[in-house]
Order: sequence, then structure tokens, then C-alpha cells
Amino acid sequence: MDSISAAQAVEALIYEYGKLVFHTIYGLTGDWEESQDLTQDTFHQALKAIDAARATSGIHFQAKAWLLRIALNTVRMQRRRRSIFRFIPFSHMHERNAEETDDERLNERAAPVQPRGYGAVETEDLAELISEQDAVRRTMARLPEVLRTCLLLSVLGGLSSREIAAVLDIHEAAVRQRLTRARKQFQQLYAQESGEEISDNAPAVLQAENKRKDTHLYRLTTVTPNVTQ
Repeated sequence: MDSISAAQAVEALIYEYGKLVFHTIYGLTGDWEESQDLTQDTFHQALKAIDAARATSGIHFQAKAWLLRIALNTVRMQRRRRSIFRFIPFSHMHERNAEETDDERLNERAAPVQPRGYGAVETEDLAELISEQDAVRRTMARLPEVLRTCLLLSVLGGLSSREIAAVLDIHEAAVRQRLTRARKQFQQLYAQESGEEISDNAPAVLQAENKRKDTHLYRLTTVTPNVTQ
């Protein structure tokens, strides 16, 4: 990736990680359209910053972790803007809109970042799949955001505890603690949402169950009904 232009590098990242970035953001916002916009913003920011990131990290550049860090920051910045806009008079917002740059207008018209074929449903029982998706999304929405973020980065992003610690700028031990709490709370909340019973299983059985839940969460969060591109 070091030998290609910034535009080509980001295009490759869109192809490889577009769905991952979208679903990580969607797991935090719960809003489909907003998540599409923020995913697009994430890759615009990546385009501006990738040359500096590659130059700084060299052969140690970790594209996926770097991209997910941008995605999380994009979500945070959107929330800050939303809070600020509550206190800005409408007349000031109108003046700001009149002064927007050509680059901002271009960004608004940019095409969605999801690759072709994104959102196709696998051949499964659609009614069952949708029901399970709803249960997973309701469960994720009930998790505290600090736990939800770690779980998304681990299960969806496939990041190690060390990589998550680097993305969130916290200690690795804190990540492991959050992941343990997140999985425990997810299991309990999912049981409430789906009607499953919670039992005191042996450690080996619990470990297998947690692995099944992780696979379940990954599959249900990344497989979505068809959408208009």
C-alpha cells in the first residue's frame, strides 16, 4: 500500500473495510442513514490523512486499526457538532451554509462508499434472520457505550486487546476487563431480548457459548437486507 497514491490506497480500503467501518459506526449510532454519512466522512478523512499516517508508521502501518480509529473519532465529532448546534441561532447556521466551500459541496455529493453487492442477504430463513438481527441490535443498544465499542472492535473488527488499547488510547488490561464485562452483559441482555434462558454452565461450556455468541453477533451485524445503492 506504500507504493500507491492516496486515492488508490483509500479505494482499496473502501473495498476491504467499507462494510466493517459502516457496521462499526452503525453499532454505535443505531441510525442507518447517519451511519452511511459518517462512513463516507470517515473515508474522506482517511484520504486527507493517509499519506502522513503511512509516512509516520512506515512498515508498521496498520490500516484497519487506523481506519477504525478515524471512524470512532468521526462519530464523536458528529455528536459534538450536534450538541453545539443546539446552541447556535438559526441565522448563524444560515450564514455558515452560505460560506461552505466547494470541497464541502463535493463531499455532500460523493457516492456511497459501500462496494457493489453490499447488503446482500445470505440464503437463510429471512424471518428468523430478521428476528435475530433485531434482538442483537436491541441488545447492543442497551450496552454502555464503552463496553459496546470494545465489543465491536473485537468481534467485528477482529482487533486484539493490544490493538484495541491503541485505538482507544487506554491500557490493555482495561480493554480485557471491558471485553469480559461486555460479553457477560451481552449474554444476559440478549437472553432477555430473545427469550433464552440463562443457566450456570461449566467453564468449558460457557467458553463455547461465548464463542457462539461472538460468531452470532458478527454474522447478524454484517448481514443486512438489501438497500438501494
